[in-house]
Amino acid sequence: MKISLLQMRVEEDPHKNLEKVITLTESIKDSVIILPELWTTGFNYEHIEKMPQDHHQIIANLPEGNTYVGSIVRYKDGKRYNSFFVKNDKGYDFPYDKTHLFPLMEEDKHFTAGKTLSAFRLNGAVCGCAICFDLRYPEIFRIYFKSGVEIVFLPAQWPESRKNHLITLATARAIENQSYFIYSNAVGKIWGEEFAGESRIISPTGETVLSMGQEIDKISTINIDLNVVKEFRTRIPIKSYLRPDIYGQ
Repeated sequence: MKISLLQMRVEEDPHKNLEKVITLTESIKDSVIILPELWTTGFNYEHIEKMPQDHHQIIANLPEGNTYVGSIVRYKDGKRYNSFFVKNDKGYDFPYDKTHLFPLMEEDKHFTAGKTLSAFRLNGAVCGCAICFDLRYPEIFRIYFKSGVEIVFLPAQWPESRKNHLITLATARAIENQSYFIYSNAVGKIWGEEFAGESRIISPTGETVLSMGQEIDKISTINIDLNVVKEFRTRIPIKSYLRPDIYGQ
């Protein structure tokens, strides 16, 4: 499967961010492109409050020929969510709303928390998703593992000051659940906060197969081999030795 990490500094104008993504992806075809968390707006709440309630429809303008995943501000039943989206040539869908809202950025005061997890299929692979702060809750990813998820996507706006947490936790999630862990993080100074970048694709064995470092407004693409997931799970069949009698389902 072809995967592209798009790492960007989020600007104030959503349409400038859209144009940036279009420019970066125009030469790429047949790839799954992951964008950072809230890639159209960032976490400027004064800015977000002015967004129209159909703001999420901006993703319809992402060009055909690729599949895009990421997160965006979305309104549903009068409430505001930080929603994970999947957009392809057939349209777009929102399989997940962020369940753990980050209190240090007062996200819990401006968004409604999601209540469900959802696996989905993408180009034949079973996929799961989470958003930024969710990374600190391994229970999510264990549920995905038990559901047969092979790839987890995580859009993020993770700060430079806790960069080592991002890399360490993402690597742990890949290893403990024997899956590819793919995240795109914002980079550079955004609304006065420095974001870490370091977007990565991490294999089920914990190897970093692609890393963006602190590149700004760049995209990198590789092919991943899903057979690695199957082979590693066969070689070390940890799912077969889970002990729900001790630690529950």
